[in-house]
Amino acid sequence: MTHLATAALATALGFAGALVTGPTAGASALAGCQYKVVWPTAGVYENPNPNSAVVKTKYAGDVVGASTCEGASYDEYGYVLVASDAAADGRGWMRAEAVVPV
Repeated sequence: MTHLATAALATALGFAGALVTGPTAGASALAGCQYKVVWPTAGVYENPNPNSAVVKTKYAGDVVGASTCEGASYDEYGYVLVASDAAADGRGWMRAEAVVPV
């Protein structure tokens, strides 16, 4: 009986450990990438290319980001993914040179 109780306690503690570490791991995954806008004005594009529609404008000091860290390039231009309600799919793109990591 002691062996059974010990096994049950170990199992319970194992589940408790998973519950304690689970949200912490999830929270860091949700943090994604955050950036601070350094240009006086910077466009949020629908797609990662300079000919795409600008769906929103951000200003120096604004903090932008997304839950995932993604980048793209078009010719010599680099872009970073930012969340934007103004974009049709909720995914906007900003010039990488316009922002710095927070």
